[in-house]
Amino acid sequence: MKVDEETPLVKGSTITSDTSINVDVDKDTTSKPPPKKRMLSLDTARGLTIFGMILVDNQGGPEVIWPLKETDWNGISTADLIFPSFLFICGFSISLALKNAKNDRPTWINIIRRTILLFGIQLFLNLMAHKFVFSTFRVMGVLQRISLCYCFSCCSFMLLPKWAQRVALVISATIYLCLMYAYPVPGCGRGNITRSCNAAGYIDNLILRKNMIHPTDPEGFISTFSAFITTWMGVELGRILTTHARSADGWKDILIRWLSIGMVCAMIGLFLDATNVIQFNKIIWSFSFAMLTVACGALFLSALYYSMDVAKWPETVRHYIEIAAQPFIWIGTNPITIYTLMIFIEIILMFYITVDHGSTTLWTACYEKMYLTWLRNGYLASTVFSIMWFVFFDAIAYLMYRNNIIIKL
Repeated sequence: MKVDEETPLVKGSTITSDTSINVDVDKDTTSKPPPKKRMLSLDTARGLTIFGMILVDNQGGPEVIWPLKETDWNGISTADLIFPSFLFICGFSISLALKNAKNDRPTWINIIRRTILLFGIQLFLNLMAHKFVFSTFRVMGVLQRISLCYCFSCCSFMLLPKWAQRVALVISATIYLCLMYAYPVPGCGRGNITRSCNAAGYIDNLILRKNMIHPTDPEGFISTFSAFITTWMGVELGRILTTHARSADGWKDILIRWLSIGMVCAMIGLFLDATNVIQFNKIIWSFSFAMLTVACGALFLSALYYSMDVAKWPETVRHYIEIAAQPFIWIGTNPITIYTLMIFIEIILMFYITVDHGSTTLWTACYEKMYLTWLRNGYLASTVFSIMWFVFFDAIAYLMYRNNIIIKL
């Protein structure tokens, strides 16, 4: 049965699919309060991932506690799961936003515009970080990967029937695996997966030359084929929501399917890593890592969906759940805006403003003089420093939310 924009996503509830739930931008400065029919679990999920990005990206010094420290190469930590979770949620949002979209010129103009804006925003930020030296600035990055995965997912969703969409997913995975394990890298051979010797780093270097992180760019072109798997599986979960929401006990069908997909992907990923066939690796977005991120995304979204949009909690319990979720809903309503602002401020403080006659960046000076000298423990100081940055950005997100400023690309 077709799900309309004003059709409840859960039978008997007031929660509807909201096509504003995406990674994109538009501005509404009307005096009306924020829409009450947004899917709270989705805004909260996006907010939690941005919260994680802020904590991971805004550590003051080299001493970082384990949950916030990204793995150097093989292996996995909670920090490694944050960006994949955002991509997964991005895919989920695409499914909701395009479910009733017409395959016409305005729709494609929006998709192309959003793709270009997402790619271009961080391209400019990367140029800015390199003082506008075109010969060495980094071409790829977080928003560039979101842009490409968004574009691939939208094209597949709009142009292909369902069976062909899944074939496209298999083709993407096959291309990635063939390149990583069958491509003969000069001086390394086939299937060599080390930091300095792997097909992703080699092929990216052929394309990007000096304009990448060497030897292997964590957001390079080749690993984007695997990142598309994470994004597209989010699309599939969104499709399950819109397909089964109106049936009796629809939420049960939804959760059973979500958790089943998550369980299968978890078993595949864990088996591949445990047998050392394909180890977890975020930098090259290994296939086992992609499977695990889908599993974590499905579990993460299932828990939030049930607790925030389905469960009939006592009024007091629901009140406290909503209070606890509010800081993440604020930031999850404008995730790309807050992320972009965060990167912009980091660049200014790290590369453009110095103190002590130019010997220290303002970023380092703030950390050392305001946190490290006071707390005297590098791990604690870095953690508190990043938390205070979250408080700062969440305050901005709150002001935008209160004034119903929702920026969509």
